[in-house]
Amino acid sequence: MTIDDRPVIGFWEGDDAVVIERNTDLGTPLTGADGASVVSMTADQSANVTLKLMANSAMNQYLAQKVKLMRAGSQKLISIAVRDTSTGEGGGCTAAVIIKEPSVSLGASASEREWVFFCNCWQTNDITYAPAA
Repeated sequence: MTIDDRPVIGFWEGDDAVVIERNTDLGTPLTGADGASVVSMTADQSANVTLKLMANSAMNQYLAQKVKLMRAGSQKLISIAVRDTSTGEGGGCTAAVIIKEPSVSLGASASEREWVFFCNCWQTNDITYAPAA
């Protein structure tokens, strides 16, 4: 993963260190009283990207600085790129905005820092699908 072309290091443990979730379903089905159906397809390209980092990841300070600029009225868009090196899956957005800062827990055990970005233009990688013969 990169944020503003900076490699992200210090991911939190587990299988959900980066989660990309579309904000709307691709289609909304409707079935009429006579049983006829139609599906309305959405043009919505937006997604939320959730990033979980270790408390000592340098990316936390970088993102905290972006939040300070946003709060000061200086809207700063962020570019995000994600690629799974084993499957090639991923995507990116050039106009992301931080919509949720992490809660900070201090104590005996390390805690994650969870950032949430809104991406109005999330585009997935082109993945070629070859059906089985």
